[in-house]
Amino acid sequence: MKQRIAAFLMCVICLLSVVGCGQTKADTNTPSAANQQTVTDDYLTTISGTYVELFPELSKADYRSIWHDATAPLVGEDNADAATDKLLGMCTAKIYGADAAEKYAADPDSMAFDCYFLGGVSKFVMDGHKITGLDTQGKKVFSHTYRKLDKENENGFIFYQSEDENSGEFTYFAFSPDTMATTYHLEFRYAEDLDDLQSWFEGDYAYWNASAIAEDYDQETLKNVITLFVTENLSESK
Repeated sequence: MKQRIAAFLMCVICLLSVVGCGQTKADTNTPSAANQQTVTDDYLTTISGTYVELFPELSKADYRSIWHDATAPLVGEDNADAATDKLLGMCTAKIYGADAAEKYAADPDSMAFDCYFLGGVSKFVMDGHKITGLDTQGKKVFSHTYRKLDKENENGFIFYQSEDENSGEFTYFAFSPDTMATTYHLEFRYAEDLDDLQSWFEGDYAYWNASAIAEDYDQETLKNVITLFVTENLSESK
C-alpha cells in the first residue's frame, strides 16, 4: 500500500478509464525517515497485538460509503464505486508464486497481489519478539521467538529469524516499517528460505505481500487506512 508499490498499482490503474494518469498524491501518512529509523531499531516491540487480514475487512459492505467518500473527490462521483473495486482487486488475488508469474506474463493487465495470510494462519499475535499464528479455530499453528537480522533490502523490509529450529515456513519474517500508529496497518512476508523474501516479483512467493490490521480496530482507523490507500494509489486528477 505504500509508495514502493504505488507505481505498480498506478501502471494498472492507468489502463482503466475510471481514473486519470497523473502523478501519485504524496503520502503524508508515512513516517519520516527519522521516525522510520526509530521504528526499525526494535520494530517488533512496536506492534504488539492481535492482527487479522486487512483486505477482507476493507472489502466489507459496511465500509463502501467510506471508500466512496475517499475516491469520489479524485475520480468523480460516477466513477467512485468502479475505482474502489479496481483498488481492492489489486490486492485480493488468490494466486502467487510461479502460477502468478506465468499468468501475469501471459496477461499483464490482470496483474494483482495476494495480500492474504498463508500457512493456515487466520490471526497473528505479536508479543514483543514472540510471534504466534492461530488458525480459524483459535488453535496454535506456530509460536516462535525472533531476533532481528542485520540485512538490508531494496524494498525497505526489516528481517527477523526464528530462534527455534525446524520453524518451517515461519523461519523468516520480513516486515515493512508500518505500524498501527503510523499507517494503520501492517505489511509483511514470511518463508522458510530467506532468499524467497528478496523480491515481490520472483520466486515461490512472487506477487504475495500479507497485509494486516489490528483485530480491535475502530471505524476511525478503518477510515484512515482506506484514505491512505486511496490517496497513495489514485491520481490527483479527476
